[in-house]
Amino acid sequence: MATQTTASSRRRLLALPMLALAGVAAAAKPGKPAKRIFIVSSYHKAYLWSKSTQKGVSAAMVKLGYLDEAQARQLEQNDFIETAKVVVRKDWMDTKRKDSRAEMASATARIMTAIRAFKPDLVMLGDDNAAKHIGAQLLDSSTPVVFWGINGLPLKYGLVDSLDAPGRNVTGVWQSGYHKESLDLLKRLVPQARTFAILACDSESSRPNVKMIEQLAQRGSLPLKLVDKVITNSLEEFKARALELSKQVDAFVVLNHDTMRDAKGNHVDMLEVGRWYLNNIRIPEASHEDQFVLEGMLLTANDSGFNQGHMAFEMAHSILDQGLSPARMAVRTPERGPYLVNRNRAKALGIKLDDALYLIDEVVEQSLALRR
Repeated sequence: MATQTTASSRRRLLALPMLALAGVAAAAKPGKPAKRIFIVSSYHKAYLWSKSTQKGVSAAMVKLGYLDEAQARQLEQNDFIETAKVVVRKDWMDTKRKDSRAEMASATARIMTAIRAFKPDLVMLGDDNAAKHIGAQLLDSSTPVVFWGINGLPLKYGLVDSLDAPGRNVTGVWQSGYHKESLDLLKRLVPQARTFAILACDSESSRPNVKMIEQLAQRGSLPLKLVDKVITNSLEEFKARALELSKQVDAFVVLNHDTMRDAKGNHVDMLEVGRWYLNNIRIPEASHEDQFVLEGMLLTANDSGFNQGHMAFEMAHSILDQGLSPARMAVRTPERGPYLVNRNRAKALGIKLDDALYLIDEVVEQSLALRR
């Protein structure tokens, strides 16, 4: 018996192909293209500060949904990752070990070629040399740029018009330094300390920190009196002056010591310098970053590399996801990280920590320069 087709059923049958086509179109509709991010570090992958900042970037990418935990670990180990949401490439200037003008110019040319080929939606620049050299090449381009880890005011490189209103395509995060807080902690742990001297290499990282400490000293803001400073890339001079001053002052502020060279002009690894220092200097020291306490130095009010990288990617996300303009995004600086004290160094100097733990956020149990 034939089945009668009603007008309403005919309309339903005619609608089925249209619905199917609509479903195919919806399935074929592309999602948002993966964001392309190029990350340039001033240093090399094994450098302790680099490890800290890269962990901060990766953690922020997980928090904001660009990567999962496994992908973040992969990115920390490798220089490239591609997912449905993001494509990231890293490159390293290696300017702690290769810091001549010719070497920096070569690294800049190589990385700029890679950036142009990669065609990023955003470039991130880690620390001073990347900001200074790569940032200058990208300034006023159509590519947004976010930096982190600049020592001293970012205005010095001409990348921003002001901290509150950068005005161009560049913004980011800078290191204000917590030198007063570090010396306050040293004074609490070693109340008899009255004077200090600065030990530092002559680098883009160290010089601004020396100036900040000198300015604090001139204003009378520090709990100890600044007596002298050593700024040199000669390891022999560093050793001789450190031994000399250790008999004249009660403490040191040890800043970066990672661009030292021996008598033949060969680069000397930071941990090798630290090993000599820890084995030969018997007065306490403050530093300004966690990497130096991990190395074996006594303490810091941490200007955290992790926080620098994390905040920088949060700013990058605001540009990539929300369409904010770097020109109107104020340059930022993270809050102080934890008060860190190295137990091995404290023990070597006869400083008892049991009654001072309330002053300390974290006790570090390793001393990488001494391999323990």
